[in-house]
Amino acid sequence: MIEILTPDDVSKIKDCYIAEYIKNLLTNLLTQTSDCSLETVGGIFYVENEKDFDDYKSFGLSSKITESRFEWIDLIGNDFLDGCIVLDNDRAINIIGKADYFKKGVLNNEYGEHN
Repeated sequence: MIEILTPDDVSKIKDCYIAEYIKNLLTNLLTQTSDCSLETVGGIFYVENEKDFDDYKSFGLSSKITESRFEWIDLIGNDFLDGCIVLDNDRAINIIGKADYFKKGVLNNEYGEHN
């Protein structure tokens, strides 16, 4: 898992398509903060495999991630999904990864079976 809080963090992502998407999302979100970091409004997490969902505490959550925790999950292209979880009135996180990782990592927790 790669946590994206500043523009420098985007360079850690190898996939050019998703790096560009995250860069644009980050630029948009940074307009809502004055310190050039997402920490005050949430964060962006790039999951590199389905097991990253098991480390829910790294996302700032206190329990397993299930599909119902997401405000929305959108297909963003190239078989990637972007899902948003609202943490509180001031903060939200975007979790971005391959659709297959969401199916194995999130839907498995919700329904108890692999899809």
